[in-house]
Amino acid sequence: NRAITEMPNYELMVDSGLSLADLEADIMGREERFASSLAEKIPVAGRLIRASGRGYTAFLNKLRADVFSDIQKKAEGLGIDLDENADLAKAMAKYVNAATGRGSIGKLEPAAPILNAAFFSPRLMASRLSLLNPAFYVKLAPLVRKEALKDLLSFTGIGLAVLGLASLAGAKIGTDPRSSDFGKIKIGDTRIDVWGGFQQYARMIGQLTTGEYVSSVTGKKLTLGEGYKPLTRYDILQRQIEAKEAPVLSFVTALLKGQGFTGEKINVPKEIGSRFVPMAVKDTVDLIKDDPSLWPLAPLGYLG
Repeated sequence: NRAITEMPNYELMVDSGLSLADLEADIMGREERFASSLAEKIPVAGRLIRASGRGYTAFLNKLRADVFSDIQKKAEGLGIDLDENADLAKAMAKYVNAATGRGSIGKLEPAAPILNAAFFSPRLMASRLSLLNPAFYVKLAPLVRKEALKDLLSFTGIGLAVLGLASLAGAKIGTDPRSSDFGKIKIGDTRIDVWGGFQQYARMIGQLTTGEYVSSVTGKKLTLGEGYKPLTRYDILQRQIEAKEAPVLSFVTALLKGQGFTGEKINVPKEIGSRFVPMAVKDTVDLIKDDPSLWPLAPLGYLG
């Protein structure tokens, strides 16, 4: 309660009719990655999972409050009072949420639990699409737009710097937006994606706009819609959607197609078992299996 009452603009929120109980319900809401409580019921491990979920949620709540407060101080420095400018406060909140992976899904908000059961983090998907959309920045208030563009340039600059340093160290860098390796660091058969969920959409846009697809394995270029059983723009979009499916839905999709996401023949026991293994653990096993000398890179998977 004390943490909530000391949050920025608490009095403003209460004056608008929001009770302390409402604030508690909101601040204690689950993040998408911990939307289900089933794993918390596992003996022993469940306590650790619950603690991890609370820590994750608490960190993001604190981060969002701090970023909001930082922009608020800049507004106050310009003589802007948020108590008298509710639209600016909403624009700030909209940007802070999008920048921290909690984008708005608009009229689909009531269906958020269902969407989260079908896809991996629909609000995260919404935030990434929003931040890649120029119209999102145009519609922001000037003060917020300035902060958003500053963050965008910083993020892009740091990402490019990491790729540049990796290239100098001898790694290969994917530079073709038509390939799934676009923007990734390649060390042998291992790929490292430093873009936090943006790369897949940038690659998809590159393929859809050019009408071409470049295989990351053979380097062969395909023109979408041409040839025998051609790959089309519809197929590109379908693959993007399938890649975002949650474990249960992706299993159903694999059963209906008779093959996995990468095209291999489906092995039902293996498919079921893989959905109970954390992705970071699976990535670590694959990394060591492909090249044991790269094991120092394993922690990157646990850090996202």
